[in-house]
Amino acid sequence: MGPGLAVEIRRGLTATTMAHRKWLVRGSDLRKDILRKSSKRYRKYGRSKKCFKELVQLLLKDEFLVDNNKPPSSKAGTQKELVKYWRKRRTLFSKVNSMPIYMTSELWFSVTPERIARFLANFISACLPNAKRILDVFSGGGGNSIQFANVFDRVYCLDSNLEHLYCSIKNGQSYGVSNKLWMCKGKWGERTAKKFRKLNIDCIFGSPPWGGPEYIKDEKYDLEKSLLPFGLYKLLKTFKIVSDNIILFLPKNSNLDQLSETTKEVFGPETKCKVLYIKEQGYLKGMLCLWGSAFTNYQQDTASDSEEEEGEELNESDKSKNANIYINYDIDG
Repeated sequence: MGPGLAVEIRRGLTATTMAHRKWLVRGSDLRKDILRKSSKRYRKYGRSKKCFKELVQLLLKDEFLVDNNKPPSSKAGTQKELVKYWRKRRTLFSKVNSMPIYMTSELWFSVTPERIARFLANFISACLPNAKRILDVFSGGGGNSIQFANVFDRVYCLDSNLEHLYCSIKNGQSYGVSNKLWMCKGKWGERTAKKFRKLNIDCIFGSPPWGGPEYIKDEKYDLEKSLLPFGLYKLLKTFKIVSDNIILFLPKNSNLDQLSETTKEVFGPETKCKVLYIKEQGYLKGMLCLWGSAFTNYQQDTASDSEEEEGEELNESDKSKNANIYINYDIDG
């Protein structure tokens, strides 16, 4: 069940993307009644039938629903790390107390906090005011996708984990944006990128797996050896196929020399990468790396969002040495 899995579920089942051989599902159409009717029509597509069965089972069991009264547990029992993130669940999804939110064990430490995701969505919208479509690679539980849906007409979400996509759709329904979310189950690579290129994507975003909480132990995070499923060079080469406007959310301790050299290798010696260091309540959470003239040439005179404060550029020697633009943003809660 990779990029070759071709299924689209929507009212009327027009299957307009069948030629692209992707598994797409619109969030608003993920309902038991539609799935049961649709599964019969897609029996001839072989592996699609298995995917339908898995999806229906998730719906029937209502798995991964966050319990506000007790912390999550895994097969090995309650984990201390999960408890730590569970206590901060309102920073991940502000509606967790009022609406059903779904999270797997892995999603607890990989979902982007809501305020950071909202800042990113507004920032992209300011830089690309005419953009309509965005692709969220490694979309996970929908932290970024949901906020993208507030400013874009259509958000494509790719993940290789069906459980994560299920959580993402359910969370999108709780936030009232599921009609804008289109899910694709598959692994990212050159083949998948070429298919998404046909969809006229205005911007591509990715928050690739960092390798779990252990990433912080490295003094300088190796962007080639530690990033999953592959290093920064291949990631940028494949992202470039889809759109010239590229954004990655990377660890705060990422190797900046690597970032600079890879930027030159992929885009040419004159290309710059804008780096936004994101802080929340005084704590550095990570860094947003942006490629494309719309981002690198964008200047904001005043904060347009109540959560965004003015940026400060780092010293000129560092900026010229790495051929990047460094800005420090403090997300004020």
